[in-house]
Amino acid sequence: MRTATPALPPLHERMVRITGAFATAPQLHGPDMAAAAQAGFSLILNARPDGEEDADEQPPSDNLAEAARAAGLAYAHIPIASGAAFPADSLQAAAQALAQADGPVLGFCLTGMRALRLWALASALSGRMGADELIASAHAAGLPLENFREHLERLARGEPPLYVADVAAMMI
Repeated sequence: MRTATPALPPLHERMVRITGAFATAPQLHGPDMAAAAQAGFSLILNARPDGEEDADEQPPSDNLAEAARAAGLAYAHIPIASGAAFPADSLQAAAQALAQADGPVLGFCLTGMRALRLWALASALSGRMGADELIASAHAAGLPLENFREHLERLARGEPPLYVADVAAMMI
């Protein structure tokens, strides 16, 4: 059963540009994929687990992946439960997806914050950006990352993340 897409402001009014290569947004819907492609994004990074809300408010990831592919975008679904720790294997998957992106990435979740944190942690893990640069970029966009400084610094130094017992253990 298809549900109607809620009336939303245009994508450019909902997203927050963090760097030239990354922006974050609250929940995306099928029509947003064409708008993201037109805005120059190459990859959609979905940090939201399926089923957090009804399908009219949160389309299933498979539907969004199909819409992204139809718009010529790559799509990565790396679900992070709201309020949960970020698993080390999720950070590794996000780092790999970011490394394979052909251009700017648009991440999303309910509010955009999990997607921002996933991007930042994966960027630190891969060595793409250091903690200071990640925090400053988010701060300049009006979003907080300072409380993730210790995690970002450890990952950027190549140190094991905090609280990880094995690859599937929770990080933070």
